[in-house]
Amino acid sequence: MRSRSLTLAPVAALAITLLAGCTFSVGVNTAPTVPPEDIETLAADKLEEQVGVRPTIDCGEEEIPVEVDTSITCLLVDPVVGLEFDTVITFTEVDGTNYAFDIQVADVPNNAPEPTAEPGASVPIADIEALAITALNNVLDYVPEVTCEGTEVAIVVGNTVDCSYESPDGPVDAVVTITAFDATTGTYEIRVD
Repeated sequence: MRSRSLTLAPVAALAITLLAGCTFSVGVNTAPTVPPEDIETLAADKLEEQVGVRPTIDCGEEEIPVEVDTSITCLLVDPVVGLEFDTVITFTEVDGTNYAFDIQVADVPNNAPEPTAEPGASVPIADIEALAITALNNVLDYVPEVTCEGTEVAIVVGNTVDCSYESPDGPVDAVVTITAFDATTGTYEIRVD
C-alpha cells in the first residue's frame, strides 16, 4: 500500500491565527452512521467477487460515520492461510443512506510467517502457501489465494511443491522450490516459478 505524509503544522498554525479572538462552539457530528457489520459484509462481498474467496473482515464495534473522503481501517483475514492484512475503506460517494467506497488491502500481511524449521524437519503446507502468497503479492496487482499439494513439506534444498492460484485470467500453475536452508538459524528460502 502506498502512503504519503502530509505536513499539517503550517495549516494548523494558520487556522489558530485566523481563529484567535473568535468564539465558536464545536458541533456534534451529524453524519449518518452504519453498523460495522454492514461495511464488513459489503466489503467481503466485493472482495469475494474479485478473488473468488470470501475473507473475514473486522471493522470494530463502533458505529461508522459515513462521509465522503472518510477512511476507516479494518482487519482482513484470509480464511485459507490465516494471513491478516490492514484494509483501508474510503467512502467515495454518500447520498443519504446510500454510499459507495473504495477498498485498499495492504500489500504485506501483519502476521507474515517466519520461514524457519529444524534440520530435517517438515513444515505444514499452509506455511509454504503463506510464503508463496507473500512472494507473489510482490509481483502481482492482487493478493492471490495459493493452494499447494500435500499436507507437509520436507525442508530440503531443491525440494519442490506443486501449487496453483486463481488469476483474473483463470487458474495458474506454480512450483515452489526450497532454495536455501541455514541449519544454524533454521531459516529457509523459497522461490515461486
